[in-house]
Amino acid sequence: MADSNDNRGGEITEIIQHWSSVSDDAKGRVVAALYEQLRRNAASHLRGEAHVDLQPTSLVHEAYDRLVNISRIDLNSRSHFLGLAGRVMRQVLVDEARRRRAQKRDVGLQTQFTEKFFGEEVQYADILELEEMLGELEQIDPLYVSLFEARAFAGMTVEETAVSLGMSASTVKRRWKVVLAWLRIRMESGQGGEPSP
Repeated sequence: MADSNDNRGGEITEIIQHWSSVSDDAKGRVVAALYEQLRRNAASHLRGEAHVDLQPTSLVHEAYDRLVNISRIDLNSRSHFLGLAGRVMRQVLVDEARRRRAQKRDVGLQTQFTEKFFGEEVQYADILELEEMLGELEQIDPLYVSLFEARAFAGMTVEETAVSLGMSASTVKRRWKVVLAWLRIRMESGQGGEPSP
């Protein structure tokens, strides 16, 4: 059984490494292999949003449709793929929030930050406000945003994030704390400032 899993993991990695040139069927196998992780993470962003048209399954499917249509992409591993999937899921949520705003609905689209991020009570952030904050953070250092996408949108572990971003696990942990502290201050006070690594 372990050999079978190893073989499948090798196949998935090979498909990811040749993403731009493989068939849609092959790409579908990658998404199928990572589907539960992606869906769990999508569900965490949409929890409590029963009125939202976009459900976890459709969020993953929309992200997949966008990934399939990226013509040029350079991926080396499962971690790189998950990082890109996190970025795409962020874009899907932002597009959905903008669509809702354009329709002048009363309720915005929020995402949920669980205790695993802030180590305390569950916090919520309006998707478009979060996008604005991430835009500010990107001006400070784009790597902070990539780190946030990997951990918060793709649901990646510290180790997966380290592989994806080419840094040590200890650096990921340190910078993750900085990102969360900056976001917490920004959400509570509306003031950003520049995070210190």
